[in-house]
Amino acid sequence: MALLGGGVGGAGNPVGGSFTGPAEALELSLNYAYGYSGQVDLDNGEKTLLRFTSGNYTFAGQWQMVFDKTAFNTGEALGYTIKLNDTIVARLELEAAATTTEAIQRPVDIIIPPYTDVEILADTDGGSIVVTGLLTGRIFK
Repeated sequence: MALLGGGVGGAGNPVGGSFTGPAEALELSLNYAYGYSGQVDLDNGEKTLLRFTSGNYTFAGQWQMVFDKTAFNTGEALGYTIKLNDTIVARLELEAAATTTEAIQRPVDIIIPPYTDVEILADTDGGSIVVTGLLTGRIFK
């Protein structure tokens, strides 16, 4: 858990609460929470962007996957899956076209209950594409 003003840090930083890079976790800072996957090359397959277990709080926020739409070629499919306790609760897959790239990058609302295993995956059936996942919101105890 990341704390502001020192203490236990987030994203692998045991000294301060500063952002030190991507981590497959949810970082906490007071009543806010965030997770950044960093750039992940899907390379014709499925990869985990974020994986964590929530704590003694409810998370309310947004999920967003972003990528360079010029690398998403016609005929390729790109998608993401959100799982809570190994159950798929959201799945979006789109085939490349001029009108679809905006839809898959649009933030979606998500609520995560306490003590829930969370896994967010991205996949493609086309060539290599680099994506980044962003999970931001607040926690409520």
